[in-house]
Amino acid sequence: MRRSRKGFLDVLHHRLGQSSEQPRASKYRIPAAWSCWGYDRARSLSKGEIAVDPFDFLDQLLHRVILPARAGRRLSGKSFSQIAGPSLGRRGKSINVKAQRGGDWIKQATIYGMLVRVSSAWDHTGRGSLRPGRWTNTGTFVKSILLLPLLRHMGINTLYLLPVTKCSRAFRKGELGCPYSAKNFFELEADLHDRLIGEDPSDVDTEFGAFVEAAHAMGIRVMVDLAPRTASRDSDLILEHPDWFYWIDRNVAGRYGPPVIEKFEGSIPRPAQLAPMFKQEALRRHLSWFREAPSVTQPDRWKRFAKQCAQKPPDNLMREIAKEFGVITPPGFSDCVNDTQPPWSDVTFLRLFRDHPAASVKHLPDPLTQAPYVFTDTIKASRFPGKKPNLSLWTLLSGILPFYQKFGIDGARVDMGHALPPDLQNMIIEKPRRKDPDFCFMAEEFSYEKAAAARKDGYNAILGASWYMQPRAAEGEFHRLCNEVLPAAKLPSLAAAETPDTPRSVTRSGQKRFARLAATLNHFLPGAVPFINSGMESFERQPLNLGLDTQPPGQFALKKSDPYHAKLGFFDRVALHWDNAGAVGMIELLHRVSLVRQEFLDDLQNPKNHFRPKVAMNQRKILALGWTVRRRRQALLVLANIDFKQRRRCVLAGLAKRIGGRTEGRSLFAIGKADDFMQLRHAGLDVMLEPGGVQVILV
Repeated sequence: MRRSRKGFLDVLHHRLGQSSEQPRASKYRIPAAWSCWGYDRARSLSKGEIAVDPFDFLDQLLHRVILPARAGRRLSGKSFSQIAGPSLGRRGKSINVKAQRGGDWIKQATIYGMLVRVSSAWDHTGRGSLRPGRWTNTGTFVKSILLLPLLRHMGINTLYLLPVTKCSRAFRKGELGCPYSAKNFFELEADLHDRLIGEDPSDVDTEFGAFVEAAHAMGIRVMVDLAPRTASRDSDLILEHPDWFYWIDRNVAGRYGPPVIEKFEGSIPRPAQLAPMFKQEALRRHLSWFREAPSVTQPDRWKRFAKQCAQKPPDNLMREIAKEFGVITPPGFSDCVNDTQPPWSDVTFLRLFRDHPAASVKHLPDPLTQAPYVFTDTIKASRFPGKKPNLSLWTLLSGILPFYQKFGIDGARVDMGHALPPDLQNMIIEKPRRKDPDFCFMAEEFSYEKAAAARKDGYNAILGASWYMQPRAAEGEFHRLCNEVLPAAKLPSLAAAETPDTPRSVTRSGQKRFARLAATLNHFLPGAVPFINSGMESFERQPLNLGLDTQPPGQFALKKSDPYHAKLGFFDRVALHWDNAGAVGMIELLHRVSLVRQEFLDDLQNPKNHFRPKVAMNQRKILALGWTVRRRRQALLVLANIDFKQRRRCVLAGLAKRIGGRTEGRSLFAIGKADDFMQLRHAGLDVMLEPGGVQVILV
């Protein structure tokens, strides 16, 4: 990868100029929402679409919005902190919040999570298909640049990208390979290249770099996703390092899966529970299926095979290995004992230790002849380490994020980092911070009780479980999240009604009312970071994946007549429904509520300012949050009616200490009917809230 002295964005601009010499194409369809910055050469179509000349549209966006925002700064290969300093405001300017340590800028973030190939996908020809033609209809880095003004309008200042690395097509579940089936950690996925820039997919490096630069110019940071425990089952690493993988007899591949352990209740076993497990016939049969790597059993034959494959790559590497050596890499499965979800057909675990787990080896029938195996203990390497770390593999895994720092990324989410050997996790966290001390890390940790441990490990935030608790508002979980869980958490967590792995918020009880309410409240939850899952802003119904909290209608949330019915973005060609009814209003809701959050961000960031208002009636249906605004001797109140069927009266009492002698409150934001000014009586407040209604009031 060679980078121009002028930067990726300049190279992209130059190549765009070359590509635009092609015949003009004024019938290139895009969602009207993508043109929020004032493009005036579009032709309106029905259902929220416009038709544009794609070359002119992108060129005008660069000249009128992105390049002026860059203001001559050199952005290429630098993180946002290296460009502008660690503090991040709504417009990319410094704000009066000091980061406690590197990466703590995430406390001031509003995050948008996106799977690039879905978030910027669209049927540009109107033919009802995303299959490739003249245009790249699935999402690309170039088209993601088109989204930046819209995301900035919604108050987004941080992007979290699901994996963008080269993924495998082997053992895939749908039309496309899953982004988590990493075939090569050090190559970008070629399908994220856009044919607007030319036919050479190797240009994808420039396009990704330009996307990061453009985001930084707009005051938006970029985080990526790292899943270091697994790789695709036909990973590019196999030919050179087959001993870094686990292997099973090809004849058992059709019935391979996690063994069922009888009389075990729980999730991850304790060391004392291993002995009876390893005596069970199901586990012994499972262990018997594993084989040594072919480079161990037949080293000379493997060398010849690997050399031939390097010279002429086979269409199906795993099929050739199975035919030649009788073994195959096994699919992955959860580290939870007796988990009911099916095996992950497209990924396999990497062998992090060269020996068996120290806690398990004494329970194996014959440790000397037992081939390396996959079970809960080897998957959960943090609890069951071996004595011989696979240091060469660790060095490679810890070098992945530094490789992507060449493009200027600002942080990463580490998939299942808490399951890694502590020393490997430390390597993964420390290396990027040598180059960028303000590099941010987010842990895939759902337990708020483990936030303190995540902080000790070097993380700046955790995912948390708001995606589970918020849809269960009727059961009191939203109240518990706000009043008990978040105030006690030792690390910021995501405030999210949905994630890439869960059902969509609009399919939950309350539907659009719930989605609007949650999107608003998530900007004000104590110690939490607002998270917008791509598509939530357009009331998207179809989930990207269903790995968490699967509920009806599951993957069948769209009508059968919809071209994306029953498809999932992790596996298929899918586009968001940007033209859904109410999408424009939801986008504007996010814009307006983000302005309120930004105005009071200093106050919201101080946990000493947070208080729990006293709700005098409808306590189970009214959710109330409060902050003292010290510089004004006022209080910011956020009131929500979690009853999505009927109006509820909200009566607050005991505000005297917070507001002094004030007698009026002012509505800053509302879902439902609101009075601009309201009277306070006896230092209390009386407000009527519509079903799913929200009021943000300054008193």
